[in-house]
Amino acid sequence: MKTYNFSAMNTNIQLGIERSKRSDEELLQQVQHIFEMVENACSRFLPDSELSRLNEQVGQEVALSPLLFSILQQAAQCYRETNGLFQPGVLAALEQEGYRQSIEQICGQEINPPVSTPIAVATKLPYVLDDKNITIVAEEKLDLGGIAKGWAVDYTAALLQANADGFINAGGDMRIFGELTNGLTVGIEHPYIPGESMSSLSLSSGALATSSTAKRRWKSNGEWKHHLIDPRTGTSVNSRIITVTVTAPTAVQADVWAKTVLLLGEEQGGAWIEQKGERAVWMNEFGEIWRIG
Repeated sequence: MKTYNFSAMNTNIQLGIERSKRSDEELLQQVQHIFEMVENACSRFLPDSELSRLNEQVGQEVALSPLLFSILQQAAQCYRETNGLFQPGVLAALEQEGYRQSIEQICGQEINPPVSTPIAVATKLPYVLDDKNITIVAEEKLDLGGIAKGWAVDYTAALLQANADGFINAGGDMRIFGELTNGLTVGIEHPYIPGESMSSLSLSSGALATSSTAKRRWKSNGEWKHHLIDPRTGTSVNSRIITVTVTAPTAVQADVWAKTVLLLGEEQGGAWIEQKGERAVWMNEFGEIWRIG
């Protein structure tokens, strides 16, 4: 299998191609274009992105591109499926925790945002979509980082599977397209030892994703914070699970389900993913490794 790498959405994108009816270069250009489109639509760090413009018009009806509308439809579905544990209306809480710049600018750094009480996160889906007119009325500023990346992976896989067999991996959000001869054994990186695997999962179809509180971290007014907001508290999630990897039919589901397991914790999260009939591997705060399925 040939692999190709490029950077997009603040992460490394890897395209693996086992067989193809078209040139690898043509497929790679197509994939790069997809991730560029999604980033330009959904990045909250690009002032001219479609999402940034939407966040400046909270409370107003705004026309959307089909791309952003599709992602927001999936976000709404994930909100309902997780009973609100996946919450796209957390941007104000993220910013209050100190996540106002792209992660490479603050990761591991000490920042000192104004001290204030936690922001109450919306207890309902924070927007209304109009399917007929392709418009939205948002009641809160939105953050779509993880689900946008998963959507790009799924869209890529759907586009390529008619012409190729392989996989797409966007910073740990992976999906197989077509049919691989032998499947993949995916190493799960140790959260504290770069380059070392703590476990692995086999994957012959579908997707997997990892959610972790160990990497995207910064210090805010003397306390360590991270990018996963618990919508029940409005602050960085406090979970015994440090990192969790789950399998799912799609990359969007894998990304959201991994975060859900981490938010729910070991007992509830393990039962939740087991009910889905999927597999999971996680490490807790004591360094113990657990497997489901």
